[in-house]
Amino acid sequence: SMISGFKEKFGIDIVNMFGSNEGCCLVADARDVPDPIDRATCFPRFGYPRFGWSNRMANSLLTRLLDTDTGEIIEEPARPGELLIKGPTVFEGYWQSDADNRTVFDSEGYFHTGDLFEITGTRDEFYRFVGRHKDIIVRGGMKISPEELDQLLAGHPDIAEVAVVGVPDEVLGHRICAVVVPRGERTPSLDSLRDYLRERGLAQFKLPESLKVRK
Repeated sequence: SMISGFKEKFGIDIVNMFGSNEGCCLVADARDVPDPIDRATCFPRFGYPRFGWSNRMANSLLTRLLDTDTGEIIEEPARPGELLIKGPTVFEGYWQSDADNRTVFDSEGYFHTGDLFEITGTRDEFYRFVGRHKDIIVRGGMKISPEELDQLLAGHPDIAEVAVVGVPDEVLGHRICAVVVPRGERTPSLDSLRDYLRERGLAQFKLPESLKVRK
């Protein structure tokens, strides 16, 4: 809404940047990602020669997605993986922390960001942020980002605040629970949350299985 609002009200195109103290890595501007809705969550796949981008950082930064279980490089869409980056915008390492540096850099010099993305776009040209590696809910072997559900449910008209968490389960490892603060006097039901998420294309295995209401 912020990116779209600035464009509609002031004619200003917001640039979305994603990075950390360890290094700026992804940049989405109006030239490379013209749709404001896409620009809120999608970033160009810098470092892939089959894609051309206007941002000159695309020519110097290398990126890849890594399966956090198998260590395989991910090339297909809709499969979350940890983002690894390499290039002049990435720091050289933590000060006097050789043990940590051996962990966060791989043998080729790529830095493990700890951020999970998936490949998306009509030509697989974008990365889409799905959450942090440490925050992932593993339900029956399926990896689910609570942040993805948080962002979608934040738009529900009956919800003022929401946090999706994993609840321990003996069979599946975890099940998905939505903790919500109602907006006004209307209290959403679990079925209404699930229907709302289905309408927005969320996969069945990611739907909340329980609801806790806090006021």
